[in-house]
Amino acid sequence: MIPIANAFDLIVLRCLSERGGGSASEIAGRLDRSRPYVRTRLITLAETGYVRTDGTEPRFQTYELTSTGAAVARRVGSTADV
Repeated sequence: MIPIANAFDLIVLRCLSERGGGSASEIAGRLDRSRPYVRTRLITLAETGYVRTDGTEPRFQTYELTSTGAAVARRVGSTADV
């Protein structure tokens, strides 16, 4: 497993864990961040195997946790209030 270097990635994983999947735009709204920044973080999380995408066109992609991402989100949720 590739370690998560960006602390915001943990917040994204926790958000996905609590509210289910969603688009970069929806997640950005939940976390009060810009869509481009959240999308960049989601792409990184997808490349490292923590989330997976659904949809072929980037504009309409949704993201959901993989089993690895869910395990990390549970660990983060049990150790800190993010």
